[in-house]
Amino acid sequence: MVEESVRLARGFCDRKWPVLAFLDSHHPDKPEHPYPPHCLIGTDESNLVPSLQWLEKEPNVVIRRKDCIDGFVGSFEEDGSNVFVDWVKTNGIEVILVAGICTDICVFDFVASTLSARNRGFLSSLKDVVVYSGGCATFDFPASVASNIKGAIAHPQELMHHVGLYMAMGRGAKVVQEVSFGPVEKP
Repeated sequence: MVEESVRLARGFCDRKWPVLAFLDSHHPDKPEHPYPPHCLIGTDESNLVPSLQWLEKEPNVVIRRKDCIDGFVGSFEEDGSNVFVDWVKTNGIEVILVAGICTDICVFDFVASTLSARNRGFLSSLKDVVVYSGGCATFDFPASVASNIKGAIAHPQELMHHVGLYMAMGRGAKVVQEVSFGPVEKP
């Protein structure tokens, strides 16, 4: 998933296409039940992985730190504006290609919210939301481990990845198994 995200990001940046990257940056005093604390502000988990840190210097990239699972909801500012909605409108985005972690949680929630916003007319230029299956992944939490933790439930990685993709398709996203680029056009 990370290698594919790097490949996609390079392809987009080489073409000067707009990129928006969400980073989980959670507040320790705002838990996201039922998930354990993760990607706490100020930790390495809340930053881009080393192979993607170059994105921070790219002029066509917007990085949005979100303090909730859903990137769409996490894009709201205190004044009610939405960084993601503004990014779509400013760039006249017609198709969004989605890759990321966790397929069945963060990716799916963002896709579902984005499709709902599009369907309600909040994203008038947006025609399609495309999820790249090879650019997404989720975590594995085996039943043998979950059974020893009060309140925990198993999260089989491969199954939940496919459930997330299936649910995204059910909401109207297009799920693709490969993404390729033609030759880079020189300006």
